Amino acid sequence: MKTEIFATRIKNLRELGRKAGINAFLITTKENMRYFTNLSILSIERFAAVMIPVDKGGPVVIVPKLEEEKARKQTAINDIRSYSDSENPAILLKKVIGDFNLEKAVFGVEAALPFKFYKMLLDVSPSIRAEDASAFLGQLRSIKSDEEIRTMKKAADIVAAGIRAGIEFIKPGVSELAISSKIEQTIKEHGGENVPFCIVLSGKNTALPHGETSLRKVSAKDVVLMDVGAVYNGYYADLTRTVFVGGATEKQREIYRVVAEAQEAAIKAAKPNIRAEEIDYVARKIIGDAGYGEYFTHRTGHGLGLEVHEEPYIVQGNKTILKPGMTFTIEPGIYLPGKFGVRIEDNLAVTEKAFRLLSNLEKEMLII
Repeated sequence: MKTEIFATRIKNLRELGRKAGINAFLITTKENMRYFTNLSILSIERFAAVMIPVDKGGPVVIVPKLEEEKARKQTAINDIRSYSDSENPAILLKKVIGDFNLEKAVFGVEAALPFKFYKMLLDVSPSIRAEDASAFLGQLRSIKSDEEIRTMKKAADIVAAGIRAGIEFIKPGVSELAISSKIEQTIKEHGGENVPFCIVLSGKNTALPHGETSLRKVSAKDVVLMDVGAVYNGYYADLTRTVFVGGATEKQREIYRVVAEAQEAAIKAAKPNIRAEEIDYVARKIIGDAGYGEYFTHRTGHGLGLEVHEEPYIVQGNKTILKPGMTFTIEPGIYLPGKFGVRIEDNLAVTEKAFRLLSNLEKEMLII
């Protein structure tokens, strides 16, 4: 992405911070550092952060010495400071804070800030006050640019290629793990840079919404569910498909029809200026009216972007008003305990008038 994009994002964050009485932001999560600076660095064991003063100067990048060269290649920010493994990063953080006269400032931090780094910030200057800035960050990231949406469309195409390869690989005697490996291999061959999860479930395992891929071998008359998330250029796609091996019972056909109908109606309900919960209501009503409401045990969808789960959440009680540029999943499911489950998941973006489907993976009922 162009340097100007990151400058605009920082400008927008500063404006939000100024209105909220925040003097500076300390950004430590990989996703937010990438969003504001293009840095892709984990801050877990070793401290890494971007400090963004609201009124003047900065931003400043703080990284371990071993990450300094990568940081200079990834970001256009000039003020990059590093520390060696033998040095205490708190000393460098104190120096940076002092350089900007922020010893008594209100810092906006992420809810995901590790406690040890939160404590380090307050130890550096006990007069600092830390406020949760997650809402500001989520607000900015929830509206995607056209370029971000194009990237997410590419990510969805890559995941679709992986699932298609997995479907072709399914046959009696092949294990869930082998199918998962085939999907992951295909995704990487198509340019996916990371596959954080590739869940393949078969038989009764499909009744577990978040089951774990195992060495169980697929049998004739099995249901197979594939839930796959992959990253392209930092952005996620997350798709799910359910297929049937060697035939399907009337009950399985009915469940698939109900889930497909609920998903299609929920997708068509997506448009600007409605509440996120309204989409959840559409899917939940169809499944409930069919008599399976108690077996739809999760929200209808979740936001998607630099993280696989982010705002807006498509769930009962979420009054967030949908706006053009918001991206999320639609993934209703029905899970009959001890029997089988069906879920269908796609990704979409809200447009000026309706929605744009980002995934183009076939979802007609498929019997292999």
